[in-house]
Amino acid sequence: MRACRLLVPCALLAACGPSTRDGATVDAAGGGSGSSNVDAGKCEEVVDVVFVLDTSSSMDFVLTKLDAQIAQVVTAANMVAADAHFGLIPFQDNSVLDSTGSMGVVHTTAASLQTAFKYYRDTFTANNRNPGDGPSGPTTQNPICEENSLDALYAAAATFPWRDNATRVVILATDDTFLERADNYGDRDGDGLTNKTDYPREGNYPAARTMTETVTALREAKVRVFSFSRITQPNILERCGTGRRLPWASITDGWTTPYKSMPPIPMQTDGANYDLDKVKNGTLSLAETINNVVLDSHCNPIIL
Repeated sequence: MRACRLLVPCALLAACGPSTRDGATVDAAGGGSGSSNVDAGKCEEVVDVVFVLDTSSSMDFVLTKLDAQIAQVVTAANMVAADAHFGLIPFQDNSVLDSTGSMGVVHTTAASLQTAFKYYRDTFTANNRNPGDGPSGPTTQNPICEENSLDALYAAAATFPWRDNATRVVILATDDTFLERADNYGDRDGDGLTNKTDYPREGNYPAARTMTETVTALREAKVRVFSFSRITQPNILERCGTGRRLPWASITDGWTTPYKSMPPIPMQTDGANYDLDKVKNGTLSLAETINNVVLDSHCNPIIL
């Protein structure tokens, strides 16, 4: 979600993160249950984590916090299992699989992730530039509020090199819902055209996937999705400065409430959702929460 342009503006926890496998709600408080479901015996799983991050202008605080806390996450993941792998897919109206890691699309150090977070914040978030357009792409190119998390999640499931023996976790952060094929994020008024050049400028950014296709890809890849999203509507001063396709009440759809009658993505992938506003105000630590869900997921068979 773009911020309105008129505004001026740990340690590894020995507790299991929340799960949606038994409940009707997918919003999770902090903390955990304090025990694991892993059976006795040697666990051979490694850890693969992919960050799928909304880089629109209202989400700069997530990139800043991850920059400051990612070293804790990398250290903790390697304490769970040596040789942890990380990936990064930034998105707005389109997305890209980052390839600046020490192994191309695979990051193994906090330093390379910090460099990537800063790059996407300074080059794309600060300019409302879509990551898939590259650093020379057009700016202020986001004519509606919804963001293309769906295609980014599909890319995580289908294109990241998940290891066969890995615990597979996606950490997603966004403050809005998404559209499905055959809608277009660049069509601000829904007239089927993307040729208007006045603000907010249109562009051709078609949604490539449906929710069913994306959830199927995630489930087939045995990827759990843990999302950080808004669970309440923003007030009038916090709303993005462009139009939107879906009502403001729909910003939770797909994360904590059904999307067109389909259960939320975290619920369908044995994951959980966390309150993004608590991350923003500092009452929920990204690092500690991520560490918890990785620990809880490790060697804990996904329940679908």
